[in-house]
Amino acid sequence: MSSNPLRTTLALVAATVLPDAAWAQSSVTLFGTVDVGIAHVTGDNSSRTGLAHSGANISRIGFRGTEDLGGGLSAGFWLESGFAPDTGLGTVNGGLAFNRRSTVSVMGPFGEVRLGRDDSATFLNTLIFDPFLTNGVGGTNAFVMNGAPIQISNAISYFLPPNIGGFYGQLQHAAGEQLNTAPTAAGEYNGGRFGWRGGAFHVSGSLAKLQGTTQALDVRIRNVGASYDFGVAMPMLLWASEKRGTVEIRATQLGVKVPVGAGEIRAQVSRYDTVGSNADWTKVALGYGHNLSRRTQVYGAVARIHNGAGAQRSIGAQGVAASGTNLGGKSTGFDVGIRHFF
Repeated sequence: MSSNPLRTTLALVAATVLPDAAWAQSSVTLFGTVDVGIAHVTGDNSSRTGLAHSGANISRIGFRGTEDLGGGLSAGFWLESGFAPDTGLGTVNGGLAFNRRSTVSVMGPFGEVRLGRDDSATFLNTLIFDPFLTNGVGGTNAFVMNGAPIQISNAISYFLPPNIGGFYGQLQHAAGEQLNTAPTAAGEYNGGRFGWRGGAFHVSGSLAKLQGTTQALDVRIRNVGASYDFGVAMPMLLWASEKRGTVEIRATQLGVKVPVGAGEIRAQVSRYDTVGSNADWTKVALGYGHNLSRRTQVYGAVARIHNGAGAQRSIGAQGVAASGTNLGGKSTGFDVGIRHFF
């Protein structure tokens, strides 16, 4: 018997709870990100400085695992919680909750069927075609324009199998779970995302509808993105639209990532247009991340928003709220920090 009492106890629990075959064929991984920095944001007449987080990658902790079921089938789970390392608190009412992802999957030659809370299909393009991965002061506003969901609860997703000539795809349905006598299926989400990646080229598009409590509050989301890796630089283009009732906001952004030694320059110019209105704004951002190792990076970014006469968008950071901007005003911000994967 082992001389380590903790190891002995864990082994006894595993032997009691899990069949030997399942214990041998399963794997569970603890993973996460800790990302903390300092951010300074300004509006027209005020500013705010503080300890921020998630400037390069969202701070999170999670567990994931798979089990070989035989016959080419496998099962898996993924539980992921966001947290704020500047305060030590979770991002859901101050407590840890698996708000970022909580899914169980069955995978095989047919692809993957995944159930639970997950990223929405339409959010993913705004993530991967943004050189800042939607994070920090430099991240895109294309996923927070007009009510589109980032994560979606009660989701059923089907993913095409990998290795089909570079093509990939996803269909997603999330139930609103309303009574059948309710006037609308509020909260119901139906969407899909399809793309192709071959060599240096990558293109993907998505489309979805999120039902509101009335038809006037329905949100319709469309976006398409593309990138090409030239080696010395990878330009990327994203076009996105969110229409909530009669109000439609469209984004066009051009970004680039440039490898420099052990680091990477990131830059982006974005234009956001509210159709039929002067509530438009423009954002420019420039940043750099330097890899101290495969897991640890120091980073910095600076950004500026210029609002049209009918807009008052402001730059903020996770953990440091925007300081406020007047209609037609300007907002700037910068952040510096360190990110570590585990």
